[in-house]
Amino acid sequence: MPSLYGGAGSELFHQIKLWQQCSLPLHIIPTHPVEFDQKYLAHGCTLHALNDWASIPSSSLVISFCNRDFLRNLAAIRQRAQYVIYVNCMAWLYPEEKEAMRHGLVDCFLYQNEKVLNTLVPQLRRLNPNPRIQFRTFVPYFDSSLFPFVDHRPSDFFCAGHISRQEPEKFAVDTWRIYESFSSPVAKKACFLGYDRRSRSKTGPPPEWVQTYLDEQDLSQQDFYRSCHVVLQPTDTVENWPRIGFEAMASGSVLIVDKRGGWEQMIEHGKTGWLCENAADFIAYASKMAWEPRCREDMAGAARERGSALGGLSASLESWKEVFYEASCLCG
Repeated sequence: MPSLYGGAGSELFHQIKLWQQCSLPLHIIPTHPVEFDQKYLAHGCTLHALNDWASIPSSSLVISFCNRDFLRNLAAIRQRAQYVIYVNCMAWLYPEEKEAMRHGLVDCFLYQNEKVLNTLVPQLRRLNPNPRIQFRTFVPYFDSSLFPFVDHRPSDFFCAGHISRQEPEKFAVDTWRIYESFSSPVAKKACFLGYDRRSRSKTGPPPEWVQTYLDEQDLSQQDFYRSCHVVLQPTDTVENWPRIGFEAMASGSVLIVDKRGGWEQMIEHGKTGWLCENAADFIAYASKMAWEPRCREDMAGAARERGSALGGLSASLESWKEVFYEASCLCG
């Protein structure tokens, strides 16, 4: 189901905005109860009841973004769908994903980056060598107009932030050591959006100068980026193609993140952000950004251009046209 905050749901929302520009008739079938303001879906979208697979128009192309409930219902979905596309948003495989491959229930697996594709496809091919099943990358669309670039930021304090779901793996065990240890010529602040008891169980209690927010109902993503000079985000997970990278680059918050996963393809180290191998790197680059505002501003500008190149309208539109054309050819 599309959403305005977090992972696959947010990415789906951006893709829907792109598909609408192609004048495609769109049907959305949620797999779990969720509230979503239908005004964001605009024209051309029909929102169906929960798990209403019988409403799938016959001979349709069906797409799902990283949804285990969708995978569990594929047998019913295949009774109506002519072509099924599954978008992987992780750097690993769900058990249900493997089962879908074993039984040939997915026609095309899509990936946001080449490295993940090259890692996962051999695992899937061992389960089912059928050459009809396709694997390819695509260019996900990111609507940067939703995240205005912040030119002028306060100079009397320096704010570092962390934005993610609340799961423990989205945090590093030494998070507070990193935040306490970086230096700044002005007062330090910190903002954590997506933080609850699960997060706290990993990091321990936050310092008094750190503000935490449960989710986007407490603080919007736009207000988060508006307040943060940098996104200082050590984690214990491997990100695939993180949406917050696009949000931060569009907004002008410099990224200081782990040197692994999709971050390595997204960020040009030292030019559009910083890639860190250990806690010392996080501390050093955060300190550099606090002490060198001119360098930080130049980096934010370069990152904005990088984000537009990676997720812009024209590149993504062309990519999706290729996906749909290939599907139409295989469907006959």
